[in-house]
Amino acid sequence: MTAYRSAATDLIRWPSAANKEVIMNNEEKNAANETTAADNDTKGLDYLTRLSYACVDRSDLNYEEKRNLLFALYSFRCLFDTKELKRLSKTLVKYGCSFYTTDEKAKNFAHVYEIADNERKIYKFDAGSPLWADKIKRGEIKKENASVPEKPTLYETALKCVSLSSATAELKGLWLVYFPYVFMIGAPVEYDLYDALKRELHTPEVFAAANDGKYADNICCTVAELNGEDPFIADWYRPFIEWKCEKNAKGISRETAKYQRALALGDYAYAMAGTEKLLDSFPDDEEILLLNISARISLAPSADFETRVKLLSDNFRIINEAFKIPLKKYNYFLYYRGLTRLGMNDPEAAEADFKACLELDPKFEPALLMLKGMENAENKSQES
Repeated sequence: MTAYRSAATDLIRWPSAANKEVIMNNEEKNAANETTAADNDTKGLDYLTRLSYACVDRSDLNYEEKRNLLFALYSFRCLFDTKELKRLSKTLVKYGCSFYTTDEKAKNFAHVYEIADNERKIYKFDAGSPLWADKIKRGEIKKENASVPEKPTLYETALKCVSLSSATAELKGLWLVYFPYVFMIGAPVEYDLYDALKRELHTPEVFAAANDGKYADNICCTVAELNGEDPFIADWYRPFIEWKCEKNAKGISRETAKYQRALALGDYAYAMAGTEKLLDSFPDDEEILLLNISARISLAPSADFETRVKLLSDNFRIINEAFKIPLKKYNYFLYYRGLTRLGMNDPEAAEADFKACLELDPKFEPALLMLKGMENAENKSQES
């Protein structure tokens, strides 16, 4: 088990303990909202769990099958911290996996969790707990919920979930990212089911869904980085890493293209963080360097003074370091240095860089536009 954890740590950020209490009244809506919420280590696993709940709820399984599968998903999530134990899921209540009461006497039983619900307190307990058994004796729990759910194995749980007709590409992408948690906890390998999961999840559609989300960002960038890792984790991630490293006709990988889209959509901080990670693996990739530089420049205007100075000074250093190696897009680096100098209130040096761009390519439109803008600004300044 320790070996799984050690091997996995270098490939993906594993969850740390957290005890945040959340009341969920709508699994999919709240899960979607949390994709832009606080960035913490368990966020992706929480999102996977809640989308899986919603998928099972929508499925054509019968009540007992849904209950068993939901309880297995719930139990899997609870292996990592107490966060899910202290959250009340409407879906788990619907299928008799979890229960709640407002009776304070519930506190006298073990494995009861007090949760604040607006201005009242409710007490949550699960199937198999002492309070659940007590309520069965009192005839307060329906017959279909009066037995402990029969949990499938972790391999069966994952495969059943992703094989449902209600399973979306996004959900499958999340299982692609997080299934190695099963390796981490040392679950016995079920080889037939492992191969079936690979057939289900190792597809271009699922790879694209995983890559489009933010939860695959911590998976290593190159196949070479898998050397020395746990064989199952390496085998699981290798096809996805090979896929995302494939380049198009312009020499841009699928992962780099992801951060291009983020930059175009105005998610500058995400683009900067993502390209910084890629540069650790591809330090001389000009497209990644330019994306990182562009993201920093885009972040600077809205940053506080101290952060702005750091963004621009780092940019200046990165660009000048890049000039030490042969560059195919030399004029773009000159252009971005000009923008950086402009942000550092050095318009004369910026103008020199823009003019140097035009010496290399007289039709280089970005530099032409900047020089025209600077000229117009100067004319307006003189007029006033």
